[in-house]
Amino acid sequence: MGFFQNLFGGRRDRSASVAKQRLMMVLVDDRYKLTPEALEQMKLEMAEVLARYLPAVDAEQIEVTILRGEANDYLKADIPLKRGRSDEG
Repeated sequence: MGFFQNLFGGRRDRSASVAKQRLMMVLVDDRYKLTPEALEQMKLEMAEVLARYLPAVDAEQIEVTILRGEANDYLKADIPLKRGRSDEG
């Protein structure tokens, strides 16, 4: 019984967790009324500012997410930086 519980029970727990995260994202998005167009504009502007200090920023690769916390909401930006040839190895 333990094998099947782990096999199917764990799957249900993961699905519930994913569903909860998606619901939280919808609630936060609804609160801030951030349209996809505004989000893209924000990414472009972030890339422009960051490019002054980090020339290896690509606006196409920036991922911006608004997360709901206990007391505050958070803007999370994942900004990959391209490595130069001398940094690889």
